[in-house]
Amino acid sequence: MNIRKWFEKRGIRFVILRAVLLFKRYGITPRKAIARIEDILKTLARFGCYPTFFTPGIIVKRYLRFIQDLQAKGAEIAIHSFQHVDLSSMKLDSAKEQLDKAIETFSSNDIDAYGFRCPYLSCSTELLQSLPAGLFGYSSNKAIQLNIDNLAQNNKQSRVFNTLHRFYNPKSFADTISVPETLSNTVEIPVCVPDDIQLHDGLNLKSTGISAAWIEMLHQTHQRGELFNLIFHPELGSDCKRPFEDLLQEAISLTPTVWIARLHEIYDWWQEKAKFQVEIKPLLNGYDISFVCSSSATILARGLDDNDQAGIWDNDYHWVKSSTYKVNSNPLPFVGLAASVPGSVTEILKEQGYIIETGEMAARCGIYIDGSTLAGLDNEVKLINHIEMSTAPILRYWRWPRGAKSALCITGDLDAITLRDYVTRLFPL
Repeated sequence: MNIRKWFEKRGIRFVILRAVLLFKRYGITPRKAIARIEDILKTLARFGCYPTFFTPGIIVKRYLRFIQDLQAKGAEIAIHSFQHVDLSSMKLDSAKEQLDKAIETFSSNDIDAYGFRCPYLSCSTELLQSLPAGLFGYSSNKAIQLNIDNLAQNNKQSRVFNTLHRFYNPKSFADTISVPETLSNTVEIPVCVPDDIQLHDGLNLKSTGISAAWIEMLHQTHQRGELFNLIFHPELGSDCKRPFEDLLQEAISLTPTVWIARLHEIYDWWQEKAKFQVEIKPLLNGYDISFVCSSSATILARGLDDNDQAGIWDNDYHWVKSSTYKVNSNPLPFVGLAASVPGSVTEILKEQGYIIETGEMAARCGIYIDGSTLAGLDNEVKLINHIEMSTAPILRYWRWPRGAKSALCITGDLDAITLRDYVTRLFPL
């Protein structure tokens, strides 16, 4: 590791502040950290919530029995490189070696590994694209900045907040949808920031402030029907205990429901949903639609004459409980796309569950998008809003299973247990 560049990325004031806090939060022995983590697990489990802990391979080796116990108690253990180092600052072969070594460590010690997150979210496009298909089910390295500007407006000069913001390099929630994205070799499950260290150490928020921020982030993702993939660090487990309780209590009170899941469950569902299809059979006065899907699918209809009996699910959508549906021929309750619409847009919309028509039936759809329409929809949020704000009838799959409107994951970077673990980061093997 280049120590000079390591310090340059952080700044001396950030390094000193973090060092002081780490000495307060960690000990020479694992006792303090283990007690915190076990308490977090118990707190979350009371709400039926189990976290995903991203853990470096070297931590698995040093504390194997403890990590195996976490997995046995329901936590998902995911890969966080072999050592907690910035993979984007390494040569490609060295970065891949870090991941390969972590995979071998997990495998040889009976730790299931479905996905990975690089330290500091330092997964370059080159590294991600170089990974063979099937090596990981999912990646969780894309950050999305949610809108809590009202909390941060007086803290714009926070060194901790801004240093971590530079590391995470998040996309804006204003123009990016927070949902998984199927790539050629993995499924990218985005993570939502700010994280707990930015809130607590960066913005000086106490437990009540963190609760308010997390609940606001939950409401934002629930309102749009998306994923709140919360990131925290076990060093702040005691400070986050009450916020976890407040957040989960709020989540289970919302309707339609919030699906609380581990990341590998999100991945499994996204793979299952990708296989859903529709079969359209012409009738004399319309079409017979058959949904080819699992029993967990959420099928929604809006603006169609005969679905009032089902009751409102949300925002004028009705939850269709049958696997077949008859529709009139004009207009069709699908999304029609002109031939000029790029294939990437088609894939985005299919992944959100829309039924897409691109052939001769496209112009007969109640919602029709051509090149001129698309020119005014220059990001994902505008594209989805254009469809959702339409008054045209629509029939579709929803993003989440069993009628859930949104999803919530609690993910922790379990990157250290003792002070030794932090010190040895500066001297990687």
